[in-house]
Amino acid sequence: MGIEKKNGKKGQSIIVKCRDGLHSTQKKVMNKNFAKRIVIYFIGLFIMTVGIAVSVKSDLGVSPVSSIPYSMTCIWGMEMGRATIIFHCALVLLQVILLRRQFKIINLTQVLVGIVFGYFTTLCNWLVSFLPSIHNLVIRFVLMLLSTFFIAFGIFMYMPANIMPLAGEGAMKAVSDVTKIDFPKVKVGFDVSMVVISLISCLIFIRGLGSVGIGTIIAAVLVGVILGFITKILGKKRDQWLGSSQKENNNKEKARSLEEGIQLKDGEGNDNHKHNHSNNHYVITIAREYGSGGREIGHDIAKQLGISYYDLDVISKVSQDIGVPETIVEENEQSIKNVTDSYLLNWCVQSTSEEQLPIVERIFHSQTRIIRDIASKESCVIVGRLANHILKEGYQCFNVFIGADMESKVQQIMERDGLTEEEAKAKIEKVEKERENHCIYFTRTEWRNLSNYDFYIKSDILGFEKTAKVIIKAAKKKLKF
Repeated sequence: MGIEKKNGKKGQSIIVKCRDGLHSTQKKVMNKNFAKRIVIYFIGLFIMTVGIAVSVKSDLGVSPVSSIPYSMTCIWGMEMGRATIIFHCALVLLQVILLRRQFKIINLTQVLVGIVFGYFTTLCNWLVSFLPSIHNLVIRFVLMLLSTFFIAFGIFMYMPANIMPLAGEGAMKAVSDVTKIDFPKVKVGFDVSMVVISLISCLIFIRGLGSVGIGTIIAAVLVGVILGFITKILGKKRDQWLGSSQKENNNKEKARSLEEGIQLKDGEGNDNHKHNHSNNHYVITIAREYGSGGREIGHDIAKQLGISYYDLDVISKVSQDIGVPETIVEENEQSIKNVTDSYLLNWCVQSTSEEQLPIVERIFHSQTRIIRDIASKESCVIVGRLANHILKEGYQCFNVFIGADMESKVQQIMERDGLTEEEAKAKIEKVEKERENHCIYFTRTEWRNLSNYDFYIKSDILGFEKTAKVIIKAAKKKLKF
């Protein structure tokens, strides 16, 4: 390990380089984490096949991704594990045909993963074969729900390992890359196509539903929902075990800084570190009804307190983070317009890596990282973007919800945007509905649930300026600054 020092007057910089030791440490950590990821990857695959076997036993239909292999079993009597292997090989071949020279040789390992998945399927079907045939509809329904839980938990274990996707996901990505259609749309199309092909094939050859049933629809809807709840409860523990905790991320940042050669002034290094990571700073988050003046009030609060103000700045940061234009971020950051959209997103994200997530998911994940990074470095005001939920734990926050009477909001929007009364009211209802759906989808709580906030105020009673002063007074009382 080489250490280079530049000595001189007090205050002169000291450059520290420790590449050899750093690389050695990083290598050990990577090897340790890779072993863990391998373990959790195959455990996840196995649990998924347990879910598939239980769904077969329920005889109420299997999940969309398993519908074609099970149809092969129903029609030709082929053992399902073998059918699964053949299906995976066919999907890898489809990728080769679509991508041609762009197909990466490493993706041939999807065949090996498919073989393992197939043998797991055979084993799990053999294990459940010892269970007696079940004719009671209630018990079959319970089995189907249990299978949905197993599949969701398997995905919860398998996806974060980020080893190699199953051939189905690889084929979907290939279609998305070639056609330039968004991955979520391709995923929905694939799932629907597999179910339709299975249904038609079974109706023609065995004159029955075969692999398709009520369980197919329920699995398509519930797996994503259950996965969300499991992730909320166990996600942090799983990520910590995999080596993805916030502490380790901070250590990586420090290590990266050391490698690049940080310049510290004599006697100032510890103070700077304390300033960047202390708990002395605070955040005032503002959620607001559309037209209530939350943006203007937030800006006024930041100005009076002499702290930073974040609103549209976050859009710019997200744009840079995920590599899409700011207009796309602005159009999609609250694009869950109704309950159907929410179910569709749950369907899409069941087994999707982050770079393939729907844009609204990628934006929220990026906003979460950015907002937490901002809050860890400085005192500020953050408007919107579910900042009160994102900073719920580990941050000194004063969470405000600003409302106003509809008449006042309509007047504000009419004057600001030059709209008629009807147009302004329609826009308010549209935007607030999107905010409600956005909040429910990502936090599982109501946007207007005042228990999520420290302070609620109607801006039309006091006006924007006095509302800002009242909020500052309340924030100072709670946060003691």
